[in-house]
Amino acid sequence: MRFVIFLAGAAMAASYFVTWIEPPFAGAEFSPSAFIGDDIQQAVIDGPWQVWVFLGGFVAAALTALVALMGRASALLSLLAGLSPVALGVHFYMRADEVRADLGLPFELDFQDVGQAYELMGDFIRTGLYMYFGGALLLLLAGFVLSLGTR
Repeated sequence: MRFVIFLAGAAMAASYFVTWIEPPFAGAEFSPSAFIGDDIQQAVIDGPWQVWVFLGGFVAAALTALVALMGRASALLSLLAGLSPVALGVHFYMRADEVRADLGLPFELDFQDVGQAYELMGDFIRTGLYMYFGGALLLLLAGFVLSLGTR
């Protein structure tokens, strides 16, 4: 279990630097490190709570991998890292119309229809997004197993 937690935490933390989306219409590729740039401190200070949750998920994933590498498995860290994308996903799913208007996309996209969004964006998704969500899912499941298994 610790090895799976280590791999999932390392994958989720490393996805910060890996390309998530490479759209042909927007020019440069998108990764969290490229989007935020070198000014992480300013993004955390001036950003809304979503920035805290997003960046905190990477930190929790890295700490989870480090703790697992040292021979322990933390249910709390695993749950925190795994729940960060879930919390953001629920928040932005509930505000899908506002997000679509803010993005100003040149085509119609209904973010509340996840199947349509994936069908349209599926060709542009790269490894980093799969690392992020896959690592988060494994950490979430491991966190539940660790927390429920000790009782």
